[in-house]
Amino acid sequence: MTRYRRVWLIALLGAACAPAVQPVRPSVHPVPTPDRAVLPPPPPHVAPSGPKVSSAPVATPQRNTPPETAFRLGMMPLGATGIPRFAADHPMYDGRGVLIAILDSGLDPSVLGLQTTSDGLPKLLDLRDFSGEGRIALRPIERHGDTLMVQGHRLLGAARVAALADGGQLWGGLLEELPLGEPPAADIDGNGTVGDSLPLVVARSGSGWVLFADTQGNGTLSDDRPIRDFAVAREFFGWTSTNQPPHLSLAANLTDSAGAPQLDLFFDTSSHGTHVAGIAAGHDLYGVPGFNGVAPGARLIGLKVANDAHGGVTVSGSMVRALTHAIRFARERKLPLVVNLSFGVGNEIEGDARIEVIFDSILTANPDVVMTVAGGNDGPGLSTVGFPGSAGRVLAIGATAPAVFSGLEPQESAADPIAAFSSRGGELAAPDFVVPGTAYSSVPNFAIGGEQESGTSMASPYAAGLAARLLSGAVAIKHHVSSAAVAQALRNSARVPVGASVADAGAGIPNLPSAWAWLAKAGEFPVLDVEVGALRTRGAIFLTAPFSESLAQLAQRVTVRRRDGTGPLQLQLRPSAVWVHVPPTVTLVEGRGDFTVTVDVAGTPPGVTTAVVALELRDADVGPLARVPVILRVPMPATARVTSQAVSVAAGGVARVIIPADSGRGMQVEVATTRADRQVTASLHEPGGMPFRDGSTLPAGSGDGAALFDLGAGEVEGGMYELDVISGPVASSAATVTVRRAPVRLEANRTPDSLQIVARSIIGTPISLALRAGLVGAERQVAIRRTDDAPVRVVVAVPSWATRLQVDSRMPRAEWARFTDFAVTFQDPGGRQLASSPLDYAFGRATPVLPARLAGDSIVILLSPSFASSDATAWQLDLAVRFYAERVIGLDDGGRPAQTLAPGKILEQWFHTGVLPIDLPRGFLPVIIVLAQEGADTIWTREIPLQGGTAP
Repeated sequence: MTRYRRVWLIALLGAACAPAVQPVRPSVHPVPTPDRAVLPPPPPHVAPSGPKVSSAPVATPQRNTPPETAFRLGMMPLGATGIPRFAADHPMYDGRGVLIAILDSGLDPSVLGLQTTSDGLPKLLDLRDFSGEGRIALRPIERHGDTLMVQGHRLLGAARVAALADGGQLWGGLLEELPLGEPPAADIDGNGTVGDSLPLVVARSGSGWVLFADTQGNGTLSDDRPIRDFAVAREFFGWTSTNQPPHLSLAANLTDSAGAPQLDLFFDTSSHGTHVAGIAAGHDLYGVPGFNGVAPGARLIGLKVANDAHGGVTVSGSMVRALTHAIRFARERKLPLVVNLSFGVGNEIEGDARIEVIFDSILTANPDVVMTVAGGNDGPGLSTVGFPGSAGRVLAIGATAPAVFSGLEPQESAADPIAAFSSRGGELAAPDFVVPGTAYSSVPNFAIGGEQESGTSMASPYAAGLAARLLSGAVAIKHHVSSAAVAQALRNSARVPVGASVADAGAGIPNLPSAWAWLAKAGEFPVLDVEVGALRTRGAIFLTAPFSESLAQLAQRVTVRRRDGTGPLQLQLRPSAVWVHVPPTVTLVEGRGDFTVTVDVAGTPPGVTTAVVALELRDADVGPLARVPVILRVPMPATARVTSQAVSVAAGGVARVIIPADSGRGMQVEVATTRADRQVTASLHEPGGMPFRDGSTLPAGSGDGAALFDLGAGEVEGGMYELDVISGPVASSAATVTVRRAPVRLEANRTPDSLQIVARSIIGTPISLALRAGLVGAERQVAIRRTDDAPVRVVVAVPSWATRLQVDSRMPRAEWARFTDFAVTFQDPGGRQLASSPLDYAFGRATPVLPARLAGDSIVILLSPSFASSDATAWQLDLAVRFYAERVIGLDDGGRPAQTLAPGKILEQWFHTGVLPIDLPRGFLPVIIVLAQEGADTIWTREIPLQGGTAP
């Protein structure tokens, strides 16, 4: 929350003896939507109903930067990893002979840059839908002369279709636009409305099933060509009634099911997968010669795992089915395979996710398959790398911020820093390395203007392209290499950027020429897994020192296992810092060895300190076989009510402050720069790493420009918060972080006609306190308990006075490990999508815009769970659907004068309320805000739903 929140709190408090509360508008705190490089679940089928929804007239979209200019400026930042030099030395090692599988939101097969490889072969070998979003329900249809009736839609051209079918049965179905989301992407036929039903006809020809669609919208199929399965003929189609190309192209998956056709349409209404594909392997993007992705010679298969309409989320089992298909497809064609997955969610319990086990099992059985996975966009907080990037046998990829996109003049540019959004390691040894996380790449026509995107979603395909280039070279010299060797080559060539740590960058930024020099002569080498605590792989030393003068050291036991055998092996242990102590060697017997890492704590200032322990052979040419990060967190003291910590931040770097917090105790965190001409970015993370639920990032300057995170008592989780201060890419900065803790706990109780508010002192000194209370809205609580992965539709009445909506979703943390995604989608009663805010953690908060037209009506919340596997699908979720009124309504007759509250005592006040001044729909609880003004202007708050008349 920003300072703006305090304005209306002060207004509500007013003068101590004011006769009434003057209603003021509550502040609105939008939660930034993360770039889902990473993400969630199965789409609920919503039958289209109600009128068509018209999209606003839109002018012809323009590209923000022309492709020719983007190419000239280097907006596909290949130089950061040495690709131009590698290409000059090895022009044929550009990915040719290698297959890259893009597991994503789909892919538009018509875009320039995804048509051919650098050596003239077709770029796209197959497009398959594993999401179910494109499934079309087909039914037998009858011909009446030259007319076909397809579920109420009349089409001419039946004679031509019937001739192709040689008199056989015809089948028809509808592609419904309404469930596909919002315009312009969901306006499949490009006619300016979302809500059309587009008829499709399937017939059996001599070469198999074919699809007909009235792509010109002229009511006849007589001038439309038959479309075969993409794998058969690489054909695609799209709707347009003008001479312009379709704004979205689709492919067909046509299979036979007991003599009947099954149709799945493959498309990309998010543009995410198309953009990712261009980074990995685009060739002559937008028709500009030489404007290439990382591996322009590689061939691609697009495997759709996500439901684009519901937040771009995966569905149950889609990741596993697509990965299995990619491996089989590549094996049948004897092609080396790189798999890219730019999806993932937050890790609640690191190392415990079901999808990690499944991926590791599949990749263990297929040791030549290289798989890159986006590490996540929840940085810069520690322990934010999500799953499945946390799996042990994938490459978890973080992102840098390329200087070309910084807006700086060339003379001002500096080395590429770690992107602020890039998820960091902590409890996990991740990411493996970092590469550019912003690029100008391919998009469908409807997404023109969105060619430049950022996220670890963009970094992961970049890394996939690097792997494809290395494999391409190995194919050329007939040198068989495993995925472990490719990973080792990239990590060994990497260098950590100045000012970054192993938690930020892993091994650092790879250098392709160096990686190839290592891989070309690589022989057999041991492959290791590192276990720390419950982590089976990716073990890291993640320690939090209690604030104690007497504590001298902390220790952690590490187990090393040899993945490739059980032979004896001696490893040298090399710590990077003098405060980390390990034995000089560890010997593996029967594939296992143990050692202890001891860390000096005494004298370490509050903050975060990092180091790394390298595990090496005597043969230095092999490089470190494993790196064990060592991260020591020293929190601010929690004894004082107000504590401050000064931080210095290198250019492009981050400084971290660890803040102890008590559950249910309000807290304010302020960040101010020490110089008026400097500005930094402040980012707050909750215990466990989740970005702060009410918006995690604020700009911070000096004086009145300082950033303030104001955490109401009901929002504070017990544990260690992390406040990160990020500097710009050119100049270093200094700032002061000040933490203030509430002196009281706030409570409320309600009888039929009265309201009691209570402040309990939790400090050792007296304070002056004035209490106030106001009604802010109402909440409906819904407990959902299910035993399958079928979508759940929750209909909630919208109060007539509601102007703002907040929905909190919470499940037990231990259950989160079984999911790969969980979609939370909002619709109006007619089925029009309003917003989508998928869960990234076991707790999630959504604040979709509440259209005024829904006041007094209802809103639909669609919950779609996505499980890693189908063996255990029982789940539970608690929803708190909270509506806020336009203005705060006073309940305290203007409040009472400030009183002195003694240490350990309580201050209670009763107010007559009678009938509440707003109507509550059935099943709703009133939500009040309790405010305590300490002294002149310090305000502490708690929002409380009065369940059963009381709130402890």
